[in-house]
Amino acid sequence: MSLTLKRMALLGLPLALLAQGVSAQSPEQLQEKYQKKITSDWFVKGGWSDDYAACLGRAKKEGKVILAYFTRSYSP
Repeated sequence: MSLTLKRMALLGLPLALLAQGVSAQSPEQLQEKYQKKITSDWFVKGGWSDDYAACLGRAKKEGKVILAYFTRSYSP
């Protein structure tokens, strides 16, 4: 096995374990994480929104761009 393949194998194992841990969560656990995230002070008081259409309309009205943050840590 070449050095590159060994590195890929070593990187793949932690990613596979991580993916398994995330997918092992129930929909209820994921929903709980989502609710906790969107009710956090940094989200509520920071002016963030999870409504893309509203953000797009506001950005067009104010001549601004949208900063989008995507994650899968709590998504069902």
